[in-house]
Amino acid sequence: MVNINITRDDVKDFYSVAAVVPKQELCCPVTYDQLEIDHIPQEVFSISYGCGSPVAIAGITEGEIMADLGSGGGVDCFIAAKKVGAFGKVIGIDMTEQMLEKARGFSNIVATNLGYNNVEFKYGFLEEIPVDDNSIDVITSNCVINLSTEKETVFKEIYRILKTGGRFVISDIVSDKDVPEDIKKDKELWGECISGSVTQEEFLRLAKEAGFYGIEIIKRDFYKEVNSVKFYSVTARGYKFRKGKRCLYIGHYAVYLGPFSSVHDDDNHEFKRGEMVEICTDTAFKLSRQPYTGRFLIIDTESGSEAICGPSCC
Repeated sequence: MVNINITRDDVKDFYSVAAVVPKQELCCPVTYDQLEIDHIPQEVFSISYGCGSPVAIAGITEGEIMADLGSGGGVDCFIAAKKVGAFGKVIGIDMTEQMLEKARGFSNIVATNLGYNNVEFKYGFLEEIPVDDNSIDVITSNCVINLSTEKETVFKEIYRILKTGGRFVISDIVSDKDVPEDIKKDKELWGECISGSVTQEEFLRLAKEAGFYGIEIIKRDFYKEVNSVKFYSVTARGYKFRKGKRCLYIGHYAVYLGPFSSVHDDDNHEFKRGEMVEICTDTAFKLSRQPYTGRFLIIDTESGSEAICGPSCC
């Protein structure tokens, strides 16, 4: 935990006001596809605070279950509601009662416009997400993790509630160097997603140490500079995989197809382009799924099968 005097109540107070009196300085310009938002009341966008659009690039499909952390006025939940369809589900988590009240009111309008109700908003904290283990296909979060002083716990919670093979797509603010103590203690800048930022390297390290693999930076844009510290809006994606109790080698091989001459995975296996590498069942499972689909030829000598795995392998 960061040794500063910022509390959950400070953040709640900041966003309780922002739910009633829109704070334009918190709104980053985001261009939405009109077809994705035509079912959402315009009032939602005046209290939509974020630094990206993770839902738009999360590859959400019909029937999936999505959780949005720090859901605020609900815009990302409502966009996802259309993507997952009538047989999917969206859960928004927020700790600010005023935001939840607004989002639930908007939700009734969205349900009427869509013709089905698949969105639920829950009161809760990022460090104690009120969702069952292994129950979520995709987790999104839009400029919220930086508000927590316990980011390591947040990533562990994200890992806990995701299904094996599930993914997170998170937009957040990172800094180009460690944020000075005077900025960290500024409650206003904390609420504005500045003071609680960590470096991109630290952000990715926390995700990897929580157990995620295949971590990617999908998008990165300059946000602003404060006291000689540069801040960037970053959207990252990672996948959950729970290793088996033993590494089993039963005749699986992987051939990396390119475009690089060689690559290393998160377990430090090296794959040289065009060369067969014996792999265990865990690695075979991972390489046949996102984000590696199409990059490897998976050979099962036991069954005699070979496949360049794409979505049909999953």
